[in-house]
Amino acid sequence: MSDYRVASRYARSVFELANELKIVDEIYNDMVLVDEVCANNRKLVTLLNNPVIRYDYKLRVLNRVFDGHINELTSKFFGLICRKNRAQVLSEASRIFMDLYHESKGIVQANISSAVELSDKIRKEFEDKISQATGKKVDLDTKVDASLLGGFVLQIGDKQLDDSLKGKLNNLRRELKSRP
Repeated sequence: MSDYRVASRYARSVFELANELKIVDEIYNDMVLVDEVCANNRKLVTLLNNPVIRYDYKLRVLNRVFDGHINELTSKFFGLICRKNRAQVLSEASRIFMDLYHESKGIVQANISSAVELSDKIRKEFEDKISQATGKKVDLDTKVDASLLGGFVLQIGDKQLDDSLKGKLNNLRRELKSRP
């Protein structure tokens, strides 16, 4: 079974249990923390992915890293995935949990990259347009990418709108190359 499917099953189970216990917001914060730590700590991810390292060592490391910062349910989740030798799905499971949380709260995750910092007014306009198009609340992450030269790249889920100068120049380059 693929790691995504395994991670999805674990994430759904934890999400349903957190919902029953009415601590879904707290577990969401834990999963955000797990995702950030995994994204910024390559050594931890390498350790979790290593099949030679025993599960009890992986669990001790996770407990030390997150000690005092996570809910007891999240800690038990760590224990379960480590005992089942599925520690490699932790990062993916945290992202899936966050997606489930956003879906349940009616929130759409959007990312926008622009050549310059967006003003608050323009950011609000983007949020309003996305909210109108999706019918959901918007959690908009912004990033400055000077290589875009101008314009923006908007990503909502698996859809992307590239209205950057760099994208337009690349399209023009491809079009010119395809002509005889």
